[in-house]
Amino acid sequence: MRFVTHEIEVMESNKLSFNVKSMGKEHKLNIEQIIGFYLKKIRLFYEKAGYSGKDFVISVPSYASNVERQALLDAAEIADIKCLRVINESTAIVLNYGFFRKKDLDEKKERVVAFVDVGHCKTTITIASFKKGEAKILVHNSERNLGARDFDYEIMKVIGAEFAKKYGDDPTKIPKCRMRMYEAAEKARKTLSGDTESSMNIDYLLNEEDLNRKMNRDELQ
Repeated sequence: MRFVTHEIEVMESNKLSFNVKSMGKEHKLNIEQIIGFYLKKIRLFYEKAGYSGKDFVISVPSYASNVERQALLDAAEIADIKCLRVINESTAIVLNYGFFRKKDLDEKKERVVAFVDVGHCKTTITIASFKKGEAKILVHNSERNLGARDFDYEIMKVIGAEFAKKYGDDPTKIPKCRMRMYEAAEKARKTLSGDTESSMNIDYLLNEEDLNRKMNRDELQ
């Protein structure tokens, strides 16, 4: 189901609700209902892949509050999913590594592994130790307001300053121009994950002037 969001309201229960339009009809949905639709979609995905069942373990960021965790449980109920447990992402990562690498682990010699997850808006780092049949989290830290979008923002400021110096007009002061540069920066960053060079081309960015710039991986880093 595809939704188009129009506005956000606060319901009598003090929960946020979204007025959305789907298939020509208007709906008012709260957060739990929207996540419920998403979880149901995930469940259908697994069923099509040949995995049946309603029992799930769901992971959340370690900084998720009790209210957020309860909202996720409510969403699972809406999706007709039996959530056996809500666990921290760091725990899920460590369990996954220990399970699939158990043949490589020694019974006595400890292996220390660092897991770094840089998402769109958050970064988490987990350091864990492993032995055969044993796993222990040594350190975990999360920064919920640092992610790839911050890298894109810095790129946007650089190319915006270059454009302003060349043409005399600063596109970073105009919201529409900022968004176009932000999107170009995001696309270039993703391209540089596999290639060593990428191009940012924005036609008629400001005052009918184009922005054309190449960026290599070393410059991004």
